[in-house]
Amino acid sequence: MSDVVYAGPARHEPLAVELQNTLYVAGGEQIDGLATGASTRAWLSAIRDRLPLTGNAHVSREELIALRSVIRASLHALLAGHTPSRSDLHAINRASARAPQSALARWRRQALPVRATDVHGASASDVILAAIATDAIDLITSSRQAGLRACGAPGCVLLFVKDHPRREWCSAACGNRARQARHYARTKDRLRPT
Repeated sequence: MSDVVYAGPARHEPLAVELQNTLYVAGGEQIDGLATGASTRAWLSAIRDRLPLTGNAHVSREELIALRSVIRASLHALLAGHTPSRSDLHAINRASARAPQSALARWRRQALPVRATDVHGASASDVILAAIATDAIDLITSSRQAGLRACGAPGCVLLFVKDHPRREWCSAACGNRARQARHYARTKDRLRPT
């Protein structure tokens, strides 16, 4: 897909979380991993082994960014203990419907969405966007959403799905950074003159 290597995080999280995490912080600065066509192709290449197609399908950067927006809003709503908005679920469903057979999240008042299925036709680009949207639907409508977490490290904005009872961070590097920050705070307090 691309000769450029994706510089952002790609940590084998669900595809929906990977897309959400294309907005990240590095060196205290917010970075958009989909800022250019080259970085978008590099991200798609980084997750290529988890996509349903392995060829060189062109996926619109603008469509990925629009899908990221509604997925981020839905995942953050879940993290805040709210039901994702009907309009965000509708946008995710539209993207999922681009596959030959697609998942569908049915909105329910004051309850978590439920999953359904629909059948239609699709292009290669449609299949990729649909795979990410379907993953978002699976995450939003299944018990996996209970494991959705925001990284607890200072300055990190990434999400992850908790796969171990003691996991608190998106990566080992963030865990080390959080432990170092706690150690520094304790040491600073002990060394403070009285």
